[in-house]
Amino acid sequence: MSPSITVVVIDSDVDSLKDIVKYITNFDGHAIVEGTAVTFEKGYELIHRKRPMVVIMDVDKDINLSIERIKTILNRFPQVSIFATSSDKSADTILKVMRAGATEYILKPVAETDLVLALQKLGRLWVGKPAPEEQFGKVYTFFSPKAGVGVTTTAVNYAVNLYKQTNEPTIIVDLDLIGGDVSTFLNIRPSYTISDVTTNITRLDKSFLSGIIVKHKSGIHVLAEPARIADGITIKGPDVKRLLGFLRTMYKHIVIDTEPSLTQTTRTVFENSDILFLIFVLSLPSIKNVSKHLEYFKSIGLNKEKIRLIVNRYVKKSDIKIEDAEKVLDSSIFYSLPNEFGTTMDSINKGVPIDEIDSKSRLNLAIKEMVKMVETKK
Repeated sequence: MSPSITVVVIDSDVDSLKDIVKYITNFDGHAIVEGTAVTFEKGYELIHRKRPMVVIMDVDKDINLSIERIKTILNRFPQVSIFATSSDKSADTILKVMRAGATEYILKPVAETDLVLALQKLGRLWVGKPAPEEQFGKVYTFFSPKAGVGVTTTAVNYAVNLYKQTNEPTIIVDLDLIGGDVSTFLNIRPSYTISDVTTNITRLDKSFLSGIIVKHKSGIHVLAEPARIADGITIKGPDVKRLLGFLRTMYKHIVIDTEPSLTQTTRTVFENSDILFLIFVLSLPSIKNVSKHLEYFKSIGLNKEKIRLIVNRYVKKSDIKIEDAEKVLDSSIFYSLPNEFGTTMDSINKGVPIDEIDSKSRLNLAIKEMVKMVETKK
């Protein structure tokens, strides 16, 4: 049997303290409460005497005081993992507490499942009874070998329509780490971005991530692009893989907007996607690039079944027909989206989804139908 995790609980709320102790007692010996305290001073004495693995402590209304207390514990006992508990959901508070050194930030009232998952993340607790089953969302990635063919427009409006049709938790993540524009397309000014997540990747949990993500008025959630180029180039593939894995437990649908290049991060996204929408237009250079990328995807073992070819800005009287492209690419075109330049530019310049500009536009109706096709064929 694995050694028990030893815990000290510090909480001025007696009812909250009792609940936490009860939850730990339910772990059947996998975790043991070494002591409890309702004041920090008495709790610190307990930590000194018991040397626990975990300290669960509530965050005082004076956030600066709480940060000093966390630092005081870690300066003296650097091996301790601190679980901060608080009813404060603000991103600013969460980030300050995590940056001070807390391992977890758990919202009050503390739920037993959240405490179990937090302890499991330490890698020391193996609970005999199964953890609550979590949802496992799907990742939809939008990519093009060339910039300027409407990838962000398609991704943003796909996410909005997907949420409206399913009414299920949906997030769009801007992984165009250098030239991302999702926040501009949706007219939001996020205080935090994906780089705030990846620089704190070891502290990733639901509470922390909820403080970073922005909810758009359409109902979808947004994890915005880095604010600076310097932030974007530091994000690596393993960080993205871990982030996507965690987002799957929070959202039913994860829509990814990517940059038009093959980097470590884009390859990681491709490999961890359920569906890869490959966007292009009916021009010889565009088709040539798609052909080269399909060959590359095959060479790295990417499942062809997950790739969906999407023709954007389709005009029926084009010199190149869809059938011609299918022959060259030796692949079927999954869907074509009509060219509606005026509506699209109006949507972009106003920072609102096409559905809000003109819900009956040909492009919006086409994206709605595309969503239906994908959801029907899952």
